Amino acid sequence: MRVLVTGGSGAIGGYVLRELLQAGHAVTSYGRAAPVVEGAHYLPGDIGSLDQLKEACRGHSSVIHLAAVPGPGRATPDQLIEVNLMGTVRVLEAAVQAGVGKVVLASSGAASGFSFQKNEIIPRYLPIDEEHPSEPQDEYGLSKLLCELACKRYSAAHGLRTICLRINHNWYLDFEGASAVVRSGWAKGLSVVDDFWKKRYRRCLLDPDGERPVPGPPSPWKLLWAVTDARDAAQAFRLAVENQTLLHEVLAINGEDTCSFVETRELISRRYPAVPLKASLDGYASLVSHEKATRLLGYRPRFTWRVGEFRDWLDRTEGTSSTNAKSIA
Repeated sequence: MRVLVTGGSGAIGGYVLRELLQAGHAVTSYGRAAPVVEGAHYLPGDIGSLDQLKEACRGHSSVIHLAAVPGPGRATPDQLIEVNLMGTVRVLEAAVQAGVGKVVLASSGAASGFSFQKNEIIPRYLPIDEEHPSEPQDEYGLSKLLCELACKRYSAAHGLRTICLRINHNWYLDFEGASAVVRSGWAKGLSVVDDFWKKRYRRCLLDPDGERPVPGPPSPWKLLWAVTDARDAAQAFRLAVENQTLLHEVLAINGEDTCSFVETRELISRRYPAVPLKASLDGYASLVSHEKATRLLGYRPRFTWRVGEFRDWLDRTEGTSSTNAKSIA
């Protein structure tokens, strides 16, 4: 299968390119910068140009659309909406005009509202799923929700297959992948993996209720403590490309567990004691359900931050051992 990936030079882009290449797909990375991953063809271009996109789409069976402003505070609200929403519309239109059969959109858990909350949103139930009302309070979450609606419209109007993956809080936890991330996109300012992990994740685990500077990751409670290993997110993109049955779907993608040292039932009792539960949520179970993606795509998370290279590094870092961190939410 020939797959065009917009934004393949970004942080998640490297993971997606590697996953597709390892599965035997022919991959073209389209964007302003060449990817750091070897084996993918690079085609320079901009999602601001419909003509460039249409030419890039020719000969490809699917498009994975990753290119976007990755969060609020990285552009003015009007610029962010222009890039994210109109860039997606151009990708959809180019796909239709070039005869591409499918577009897989990198949406975000921010589309649900549980991300950059200004006024706290109380879930109607837990775990939340794709049927939960979406109430984004920032321009980034709004842009992703509008992108999902644009995909739905193009599926209905043109028969273009569209799958929107709501990725919940990507973490880059393998040393090889994280090494590529610090040479890509927004993470270029964090020059080494140790610096990257310390500033993005160690701080998150040790100060879960602290406010984050913008740009930067929100506090974990604002994300319902959701986390996705980037290797699992890449798996979801590959499965979406390979799926031959779905016309249009929005699917939540995340790990099995939270990004907290505190068990899920205690997190709920502290923050959402009156919210009804639709599942038992034992242990460190995620407060965001990926059941729909598992049922429709066969998606199953393979990784957790609690085991592996990142956790080994975390336990070697002073003050972050599991013993010292048991009281941290």
